[in-house]
Amino acid sequence: MKLFLDKQLNTNDRETAILAILNGMYSKKYEHLSTSVSLIGYEMTGRFLKTSNKRERTIIDGIKNAIQSLIDKGIIEVLNQNNDNYIFSGKGLEVNSNKKKFVVVEQWEMQRVFEIANKPFNVFSFFCSLIGTINNQTKEWHMPQDEMVSLWGYGKETVNDYLEQLEKMQLIYVYRHKKRRANGTYYKLNNSYGRYCDKDAVTAEALKYSDTVECEDFVEKLDRRAVKLRYNAYCNDAKKYRNNFNAEKDLYRQCIAYNKSLKYKPVEGCYDGEYKQGELLDLSVFPDDVRNGVDDNWGEPVPMENGFSVEEILDMSIEGEVQMNLTNNNCVGQDDLCKVVVTNNSEALMMNNDICKIGDYKESVYAEADNESHSGKIPCELFCVTGKDLDCMDIEDLY
Repeated sequence: MKLFLDKQLNTNDRETAILAILNGMYSKKYEHLSTSVSLIGYEMTGRFLKTSNKRERTIIDGIKNAIQSLIDKGIIEVLNQNNDNYIFSGKGLEVNSNKKKFVVVEQWEMQRVFEIANKPFNVFSFFCSLIGTINNQTKEWHMPQDEMVSLWGYGKETVNDYLEQLEKMQLIYVYRHKKRRANGTYYKLNNSYGRYCDKDAVTAEALKYSDTVECEDFVEKLDRRAVKLRYNAYCNDAKKYRNNFNAEKDLYRQCIAYNKSLKYKPVEGCYDGEYKQGELLDLSVFPDDVRNGVDDNWGEPVPMENGFSVEEILDMSIEGEVQMNLTNNNCVGQDDLCKVVVTNNSEALMMNNDICKIGDYKESVYAEADNESHSGKIPCELFCVTGKDLDCMDIEDLY
């Protein structure tokens, strides 16, 4: 069943959802619509809602409040009512496609949102607004997030959250460009998006869009040593990854990027008198649900951040993960391993603290280090370890 929505109506999130489902239920043939709160809830969710369930009771209350609000605004008209049973006239329930701009969504899309979303009325309204921006011919568009915030009244974090939820539901597909504008601002090219079923068309149009903008390749730096350390820790059952699906998924993405980077710049050379070459990480160690839950949309292989030698890459088998956050004003938002090089006179320390913005459309996450840091000397390098890492390594081995 197709649901039509008038783009020009000024409605809140709940009213938008109710208008959409009433439009789908209404038929010109009868010139009126006989329905109830229970029936509306069934059409919206695919099941009869129970007041004994808190989540479902919230949806029922939302339906009642939205109906009354639409009546008060004069958008819809009630011919007769008995408690939660209504007879509506055709006013406001149909859209003249020849005179008005409208959005079309499918009933199953609404039902999936109301089945999964944490705030179904809000997420569905956002979905309708997003779909309303897509070009009907190309099946794609690339509205900036700042514009979404300005036009639709959501906060930036909320926009990110709703986009992520809709992606997980496979209602939308987002193509993330690996390019930035060459106009001096260095802003990344806007993400292209469309319905998930039009994934191939979205990708094709996204590439055409990038060709129309003067831009340059955006190289996301990868610390391969840090990824290898995390991978070894995972293989050795590090506590950080136990019953932590999101951490496993994030590490799996990093390992994919690591393997692709080997094609760009292999790790090879002589080690202990023998020629050795860095091998691909075995991704089969990750569970199926982790591998299936990651969309391999990483673009071309990227160069590694630090030019580590083959000795450093190959000889890094450890019992746990060593990851640190150094308290440094120039290291805001830095989550990756920080490398500290010790000079011959042991007086000067140089830190490689590139500022990395993690994620394609998420807000920057600013991490604070522990108040105390611990350090130990290793023959080749010095690493700083925060207190939270003490349980995943043998401190005595550092001295």
